[in-house]
Amino acid sequence: MIEQLENELRNAYSDRLTWQKSIPTFHPESADEAADIFKRARKYCQKLYISGFNNNISPVGSDYADLLVLKSDRFNAIHDIAPQDFYVTVGAGYPLKELNNVLANQKLWFPFSATEYPGSFGGAIASGMAGHDGHHTVPLSRYLLSVTAVLPDGTIVKPGAVTFKSVSGYDISRFFYNSWGVLGMIIELSFRVLPESKRTDTPHLRLFSPDRDAFIRDMRGDSPLSELVRKVKSEYDPDNLLPLL
Repeated sequence: MIEQLENELRNAYSDRLTWQKSIPTFHPESADEAADIFKRARKYCQKLYISGFNNNISPVGSDYADLLVLKSDRFNAIHDIAPQDFYVTVGAGYPLKELNNVLANQKLWFPFSATEYPGSFGGAIASGMAGHDGHHTVPLSRYLLSVTAVLPDGTIVKPGAVTFKSVSGYDISRFFYNSWGVLGMIIELSFRVLPESKRTDTPHLRLFSPDRDAFIRDMRGDSPLSELVRKVKSEYDPDNLLPLL
């Protein structure tokens, strides 16, 4: 990590900077803090890497030594449960498999929480989690309602409040599914949940292995979504602060 940036972070956030297996890691506790880090990193051209925990986008090894990791582990709370409207809002660092333990009190249930995935909601969305119910492929994005995220230029994107200037009105949640952390940092997510009575009618999901190459193919594709993703990456991350490793 660039020394001037390290000194700035130590002075501004005395308890946020740690070293995880010798890799410098910053633990933001709000969208505003994450936005501030992006702006500081841009000033020094410091490359960044977004990470959850115990998942497929955790940084390990010398390839990450020169990067500053932004870790979502402190976004680990449930912010809202709406039993009447069947949705839940969680921080990106909330453990996926723990949600049903809390939803049970409201007689609600979430199919992907019944799997053995050990990581966070943010990591599950970023790595394009999907499963098979014995008949069909079921992407985690099927249940995704909205995403709050910070873009590489420090813009905080909130559904209904801020939209991409070049793609106004587009469902921003679709950009972050299977994005592998190269479009921005997910802060908060809302998901549709089911009544617990549906549990017996819903087949258990067998998870697929994540496919990082799928995002590369999407970035290079000619579909409307691929074109929009490239446009967002170009406009909000012209310095490539979030490289795809």
